[in-house]
Amino acid sequence: MSILVDTDRGPGTPFPPTMLFVLGFLGALWINRAVPLDIGGPDLETLRIGAGLVALFGGTALFWWGMATFAGRTGILLQRPARQLVTSGPYQYSRNPMYVGFVAMYFGLSLLLNTVWPLLVLPAIIALLVWIVISREERYMRATFGDEYLAYCRRVRRWL
Repeated sequence: MSILVDTDRGPGTPFPPTMLFVLGFLGALWINRAVPLDIGGPDLETLRIGAGLVALFGGTALFWWGMATFAGRTGILLQRPARQLVTSGPYQYSRNPMYVGFVAMYFGLSLLLNTVWPLLVLPAIIALLVWIVISREERYMRATFGDEYLAYCRRVRRWL
């Protein structure tokens, strides 16, 4: 069975992908209010905060590097068509560096807030991201760029 893809409209998603991360994190914080679950005690505080800051700022930098690489080259919003296949900058290392950046920011924030619950929710968020967002993006990119996109997929991993 073939699924038709409108390459003039973009991959489209029912909501912005960032919503998965925000709603998942807020839901995890709500659970944490009822059943607190810390990552570590005072003896790990310096390490936890340091790692949290590195992940948060590193993820933020990676996200914005991905955005800057897209800027002026192709549509950033998922409801806009792609004008070209971007394979430079962070896209030479990951097909989804902005999502990798979001995962790192989410992880870092969990460490900084000293709560395990967001980390327990994260695999479900990633699974939903792949199922609802990335699968549409990849289907759209295959339909739009064909063999060029398939060759890119063979060279560059989805995540890292």
